[in-house]
Amino acid sequence: MGTAWVAFGAAAYFALESQLWHDHQTTAYAVIAVVTAVATFAAFLAARTVFRRFGAHWWHIALATAVLCCTGAAAPEAAAYVFPDQMARYHRELGGPGQCLHGTPYASEREFPKASQVTYDDRDSERMTVTPIDKAYQPLVLDHAVRGGLHRLTPADAKSSQILESHGC
Repeated sequence: MGTAWVAFGAAAYFALESQLWHDHQTTAYAVIAVVTAVATFAAFLAARTVFRRFGAHWWHIALATAVLCCTGAAAPEAAAYVFPDQMARYHRELGGPGQCLHGTPYASEREFPKASQVTYDDRDSERMTVTPIDKAYQPLVLDHAVRGGLHRLTPADAKSSQILESHGC
């Protein structure tokens, strides 16, 4: 039963972080139910095999409980890593350490909080604008800036393409 609750919670976190819950609730319900059922059935089969082979000992239950607790505790962080928000994606793809815009006026806010400002057109828009504080630089406008998005951030206009190309992106 514990496996079912942990699988349900983990699947729900992934559905929320991926925006599946907000965009397609019926599909999210189905995915959560299938993941919960498959994980529970797999845990049942594994437990049955272990108990038949080695017998039921207290340490089996303790180990299973520890694994379930660790899995449940790691689910939110794993979901946020797989389906990051817009700023985490920008940091990972363009502005963070080792990326093409790192060390430029377009660098990620995590590294250079006073170098640029990030704004969004509106709540339903898929665009983000990175505006350097130094007005000598043009704003960088990126498409596919949605929470939990799987598409790479891409330039939204010709000026943004030139900015990315000039920095080797």
